[in-house]
Amino acid sequence: MRSVGTHLARTAPGRRLLLACLAGCAALVAVVLYLNALDNPFVYDDYRLIVENASILHPSDIQTILIRDSTRPVVNLSYAIDTALWGGNPFGYHLTNVLLHAVNVLLVFWVALLASDDRARQPRQSVAASASPAVVAMSTALLFAAHPMLTQAVGYISGRSEVAYGCFFLLAFLAGRRWMLGGGRWWWATCVALWLVAVLTKESAAMLPFVLLAYDWFVLDADSGERRRRFLRLALPLLSLTLLAGVSRIAILQLVEYHGTVTDWRFMLVAVDVFWRYLGMFAVPVDQAIFHAVPMVSSPFAPRALAGMLGLVAFLGAVWGLRRVHSLLAFGLLWFLVIQIPSSVLFTLGIGEPMAEHRAYVAAIGLFLTWGTAFAMLWSRASTRPWGRAIVCAAGVLFVGQMGLKTMVRNAIWGDPVLLSREAIGLAPEHWVPRLLLAEALRHTGRCGEAIPEYRAAISARPQEEFPYTKLAGCLIEERRLDEAETALLQLRTINPESRDASMVLGIVATLKRGQVESATAGRP
Repeated sequence: MRSVGTHLARTAPGRRLLLACLAGCAALVAVVLYLNALDNPFVYDDYRLIVENASILHPSDIQTILIRDSTRPVVNLSYAIDTALWGGNPFGYHLTNVLLHAVNVLLVFWVALLASDDRARQPRQSVAASASPAVVAMSTALLFAAHPMLTQAVGYISGRSEVAYGCFFLLAFLAGRRWMLGGGRWWWATCVALWLVAVLTKESAAMLPFVLLAYDWFVLDADSGERRRRFLRLALPLLSLTLLAGVSRIAILQLVEYHGTVTDWRFMLVAVDVFWRYLGMFAVPVDQAIFHAVPMVSSPFAPRALAGMLGLVAFLGAVWGLRRVHSLLAFGLLWFLVIQIPSSVLFTLGIGEPMAEHRAYVAAIGLFLTWGTAFAMLWSRASTRPWGRAIVCAAGVLFVGQMGLKTMVRNAIWGDPVLLSREAIGLAPEHWVPRLLLAEALRHTGRCGEAIPEYRAAISARPQEEFPYTKLAGCLIEERRLDEAETALLQLRTINPESRDASMVLGIVATLKRGQVESATAGRP
């Protein structure tokens, strides 16, 4: 197959400038919408990953940084760099997230532009290639810049893994595409290197070979021999590494890090339900929260389970059918599904929460590519009617503007950790995690007296969880309620007699109580 140059290289200088301006405008929109997130404080996991993370205090100590988080060392390294530049000021960490998001908007624009251009050269499509690649790219990038479902990944510092791996993932995708279109070994090596960095940023990047394979089969035009060559030289080696690394990682998780974790086949049904919840929230972004409680599905024959599984079969059927109608629509939907598989597999194995909004950050690119393509098709057809494009443009601006306004509102909510936690309690009042989040938010703002009943509520909802006991004891000690702190720690010991935290804090309580007695004795005449 003949070598295909980059899109801009085959474009007139004036059009190159226009495309660059459009991409820059989309990135600028992303920055403007997240300006009100820059002064937000640390929230929940930020304290564990940044404030209490001693490994990032010395950026020159690379070995300690990499060992601290061996599965995501690139993220920990980025925190170390931020710490060197900004100290303990959360502004700098937020700025890094926002800048990464702006870069990703530029890359999404580029991916959508080239994908639309590649699809236009593909024969045997039922729908003619009438959609402008520039319109596809701009609409996709604006959706990615403005949609409020991405606020947890961008505005939450601990969502760094998503925006960072998304950057390397997109760069690796572009390099892989370029190699498949006749690029030399340098592009192949660049794709593999960037993919490895992405995987070391977050494990979900392991799905890149599946995305590249789908792109080759669905979007690119080639004969069977050429596709076989691409598969053997790029996709197959990456798939082999993915399989090997995936099996090894799961083994380590189950045998070492999460030894004793129970796997329940019903978790798979919950994962399917979560897929539909994500899709629904992208379509109508309501009930967003830092935590989502997803109820267990009791039986595969339950109406919810049947609807989810049948819907998934229909979704896959639609993808398969669209490949000959409009392959870019099919590819975008498949991207959205494939990227969610790693987190679903981990939850099925009993590891992690079923749903977290930041996990959908990279998956959203595929969905927005589908939406952007549909908008571009509507834009093309509107040109045949008076005022058609003006109406379509107004509707698009109104939609993106509404999404952007909701993004700014979400950023403001993230600026108040107490309000953010109460929001989660309102959506899941019986679950222990939102109560713990509220207690932690109150404690970090110096309101231990208010945090104590929230810790107790979390313990009451989930008495086997150790973490709330030690934090409750800490607040009780701060309030000088030593007897209550001792009682809480003794309760923890009954749950886990080998708890080191219980033994250590009990020692502190005993020392403080002894000091009280000695002080009282010394004060007697």
